[in-house]
Amino acid sequence: MTPRPKNIVPAVRNGRLEEVDEDELDYQITSPNQFPSANVNLIPMQSAVQGPRLFYGARFFNQAMPLRKPEPALVQALSDEDEQGRSFDEIMGDQMGNVRSDVDGEVLDVTPDYIRVRGADGKSRDIELYNQFPYNRKSGISNTPVVQKGSTVTAGQLLARSNYTDDTGTMAMGVNARVALVPFKGFSMDDAMVVSRKFADKLTSEHTETDVLELDNNIRLGLEHYRSLFPEQFTKDRLKHLDKDGVVVPGTVLRKDDPYILATTPRSFSSAQTDNLGKLSRALRQTRKDASRLWEYDVPGVVTDVSKTKKGVKVVIQSFRPADIGDKIVLRSGQKGTIAKIIEDDRMPRGEDGQPFEMLLNPLGLPSRVNSSLLYEILAGKVAAADGKAVKLPHFLPKGQQWPDVLEKMLKDRGLASEETVYDPESDHYSENPVTTGMGYVLKLHHIASSKSSARGQGGYDVTWQQPSKGGDAGAKRLSGLETHALLASGAYSVLREGATLRGTRSDDYWRALRSGRATPVPGKPFAWHKFRVLLQGAGMDTRELDKGVYRLSPMTDGRLKELRPVEVTNGELVDPDNFEPIAGGLFDPLISGGNRWGKITLPDPLPNPAYEESVRRLLGLTRKDFREVLAGRMELPDPV
Repeated sequence: MTPRPKNIVPAVRNGRLEEVDEDELDYQITSPNQFPSANVNLIPMQSAVQGPRLFYGARFFNQAMPLRKPEPALVQALSDEDEQGRSFDEIMGDQMGNVRSDVDGEVLDVTPDYIRVRGADGKSRDIELYNQFPYNRKSGISNTPVVQKGSTVTAGQLLARSNYTDDTGTMAMGVNARVALVPFKGFSMDDAMVVSRKFADKLTSEHTETDVLELDNNIRLGLEHYRSLFPEQFTKDRLKHLDKDGVVVPGTVLRKDDPYILATTPRSFSSAQTDNLGKLSRALRQTRKDASRLWEYDVPGVVTDVSKTKKGVKVVIQSFRPADIGDKIVLRSGQKGTIAKIIEDDRMPRGEDGQPFEMLLNPLGLPSRVNSSLLYEILAGKVAAADGKAVKLPHFLPKGQQWPDVLEKMLKDRGLASEETVYDPESDHYSENPVTTGMGYVLKLHHIASSKSSARGQGGYDVTWQQPSKGGDAGAKRLSGLETHALLASGAYSVLREGATLRGTRSDDYWRALRSGRATPVPGKPFAWHKFRVLLQGAGMDTRELDKGVYRLSPMTDGRLKELRPVEVTNGELVDPDNFEPIAGGLFDPLISGGNRWGKITLPDPLPNPAYEESVRRLLGLTRKDFREVLAGRMELPDPV
């Protein structure tokens, strides 16, 4: 084989990989770190992660919540282009809210809103800080000063960290956990994870809720107005933190079910209903209903900001919530799971050093995700914990080196083992085989259990399908295909039936009966089912119920169309552009298409129902091309034989 000349190199030209002369190169990629995004580069040991899972894990940083006491990762990805030898975690810290001094000087004053620095030129400057600044959804950003009044600073020195970094300015969005790859009594099956009580507390996340009440002519605010209508709704003690408008004041600590906006809206009663209700009770004759906003969480919330304008009231509330069963937590390389069990520390399995583990993972979850880098990460984390400092590893090893060999040497040099015997204090037994243990970096996502459980009653519904338009701050929840099949596999047909016929559709009669204590009616077919049948009819397919739950699908015929008694659409216009009122005789005319009525448009020439196309074509002995030509009027039907 003829050796390749040294000046011939692989290159991409016109989108294709080719071998070209080195002199033809226009650009050179000096590092593989230039290919991925910043999020991807934060995942250590990229070369050991499956490509799709790598990009899947990169999204976790966008979904992670800031923690009350975050830690930088023990295992970090090294940037091979940084002259200072920094990791991507250290580099990204400055993109996540760090505040640094731009001059040499002295700190004159430190406040929650700014740090005043006097430079070498004798001039003072105020460097602004974020102070409980809310983001659009669920979280916010705050700065915590790391310098004091009188401190001497240099240009580039860290003045304040954010709630996404640590005191050195390194990115810190999660916490390090003592991990054991071991099944635990069925609780760590598949995506389920077992954590200790202490670790659940370490995962206490910072939440910033922004609630906006938009004002209109129907909504009324006011403390005295509300108390005059609902004098016994809240005690005086629970209303003392509200101003005269019935709006909470900043700094208030809210407990569960405390009001922070008092408001009322009109009740939707006809005059006849009002008269009849008034004969029964004066309270039932009340023409306004309670529309107050209450703090609905078990943990206390602190009101950090209140804004009142003519258009509405905005309240920002900060709270800290420990991890709970059902919360989603992840490890950076795409290993996402749900907390299935929280075990008290004295009952948590322990390592050979006698210390309890903080997280138990199913070892089968690694090969099924082609995620060997997680195994490497927790072993490298064990090395970092022993060294007392972070380990910075490149994404790609030099040619000829393998991660298992590199990590084995790192462990051996420190007298560490990759596996150890695990002791279960609850059963008083040791594991029969050694278990892989180490340290893993865990993020807590914004998908938390408290927002996933809610009762359903009367409320808003979307116009299109009459399905709930509410259900927490992110809208109504839906069952995914995976969850649906899991319920089917478990035989939970009633849960699916209830979701489709009751909680997932408009069922006002059922909820009224439930609240009044009367026997609840059997839910009927959901609106979406009736609309689906109507859409099929509009497309030329008729559905007829032959038996309970048995339907026949067949093409619509002229006879069936006459039974529907459609009204002729005589005008091609839709609405008047001046007032947006429907045009008489048009498609939007309520006399034609309003209610359950059908409209129709008579074609200049009769055409066969498209659903009958194949049958008609075969009866006439036409090819598909000839059939289309006849419909287009470019060909006459052949004479019958």
